[in-house]
This record gives sequence, structure tokens and C-alpha cells, in this order.
Amino acid sequence: MRVIFLTVLIVLMSRHFLFEPVAVHGESMMPTFEDDDKVVLMKIYTIENFDMIVFTAPNGVNFIKRVIGVPGDRISMEDDQLFVNGRAEAEPYLDKNRKIVEQQGTVRLTEDFEEFTVPAEFYYVLGDNRLNSMDSRVLGFISKDSIVGEVKVRLSPLEHVGIVE
Repeated sequence: MRVIFLTVLIVLMSRHFLFEPVAVHGESMMPTFEDDDKVVLMKIYTIENFDMIVFTAPNGVNFIKRVIGVPGDRISMEDDQLFVNGRAEAEPYLDKNRKIVEQQGTVRLTEDFEEFTVPAEFYYVLGDNRLNSMDSRVLGFISKDSIVGEVKVRLSPLEHVGIVE
């Protein structure tokens, strides 16, 4: 009986403090993540630019987004080109969405915005589906305290199981 109790305790503690499985809801991260994909969050993390995180929005709903700016970064967007600290950044995860935009005859995937600095203890996040994403452009900066965890592993669909990069 002690072994069963100890095992259950270890599993519950691990899930609460180390990792958590979650389901993706919505299309804001397409094509990186589809609706109902299953991922595992690590709750011990160091967040860097372009990591994917889950955070709790002000309305209490959890969102998965890509971190574009960490505290102290200067961020701007001009002609669909992201600049972080004055340096143009490639965003290869947007390639499929850019092709769709071109086919639809839309000019840009992401509207321009002037340079700003991400405040201490906050992050700037964007969805990969820039035309259909509630992200920092709407929600503002994401506080460090609202982050649930960093996405590390995809559990489903089976053809995409593995480490998330």
C-alpha cells in the first residue's frame, strides 16, 4: 500500500511542479499546432525568444503563443519583417501562412508596428497564424506570473510526436 501511495504522490507532485499535459484549442498557432493537438509543458524553464509558452490570459483562458520579445528587447515590425533589438529575424515557421496570404492577395501577414521595449517581468507573444490570433497585439504584454509553462513535447497527432523546436 505504501508503494502505491508513494507512486501516486510522486506522479501528482511531478505534474504539479515539473510538467503538465495540455490540449491546444483554436487555430492561432496553425500550422505549427492544430486544434486538439496534445503537448507537454515544462514548468521549470528559461524563456528565450521564439520559445512557445502557455499562459493564462486576463479572461482566465490559457493560450499557446510564441515568445517574440523577452524583458528588455526592442521589438518592431516593418513590411512583414520582424526586428528584435534592431536585427532582422527570420521566421521560417510563418512560411506556410505567408504562401496562403499571397494566394489570397493579402498584402501582409502582420501589420507594421513601431519599435517598443518589452518591460521587465513581461513578454511579448504572437501566434503563428498572425491573421487569426489573440496575442500581445490585443492582450498587451504577458506577465511572467501568468506563464503556465514552456511547450517542449508534442504527444499527438502521432505523425508529429516528438520534441518541439
